[in-house]
Amino acid sequence: MAYSGVFMGPLLDGIHSRVGLQVYDVAPLVFGGLRTSALVPVLLAVFYAVLGALHPLADNLSPSPETESVRQRSSDVLYVALTFGALAGLLYLSATLYDQGVPYWQIHAILGTATIINWRIFDGTRQGLILAAVCGLGAPAAEALLLQIAPLWHYPRADVGGFFVSWVCWCYAFYTPSVGNTARYAWNLMRDIEKAQQEYRRGMAQALEQQRLGQPPQPQQPPAQQEDKPQR
Repeated sequence: MAYSGVFMGPLLDGIHSRVGLQVYDVAPLVFGGLRTSALVPVLLAVFYAVLGALHPLADNLSPSPETESVRQRSSDVLYVALTFGALAGLLYLSATLYDQGVPYWQIHAILGTATIINWRIFDGTRQGLILAAVCGLGAPAAEALLLQIAPLWHYPRADVGGFFVSWVCWCYAFYTPSVGNTARYAWNLMRDIEKAQQEYRRGMAQALEQQRLGQPPQPQQPPAQQEDKPQR
């Protein structure tokens, strides 16, 4: 999850910095149209890791048909990629509204509606909605505290205390299905690897036991490959 934050985080974050929503004051970097900071990969790695770790834990604590459904869908890497495509589209929408000078109350209404739709399509679980709310409130609070301690960047058109943009909370909530489904994909992958290892160890134990008894090991075919013998 941390690697996702390191590599994908700055690209997604650059959608906002491209229109000047936030301006980096410490260690700024410019790569073509991408404006970021050398500190962004580290900060987003922590964000992705924490948010991602919460999803499998919350899923295990809240079993439901919706949870099982989103876990199965998240086994498909193309589905996970689609959630990030939707995330990029939503961030682009917010950046465009900001760049066009749309009043903040209208941006709130549009992005709030988009957040619910995004959650419903790509998550749909109760715990996913709760985590989106926690992320939408907790992450801005953490960012505001960080900016008070170390002003690493600033918002030229801030409307909260002169240092933060209020509708950014919806943008944090946008991340929840994407990061959550990436964590679910990793959880499914690790579970499959663990099952394969258990089956391998079980097969090796059976082979060793047969050798100890002086019997040649009998290779087992998968059920799908075994042919039914005709009955006489």
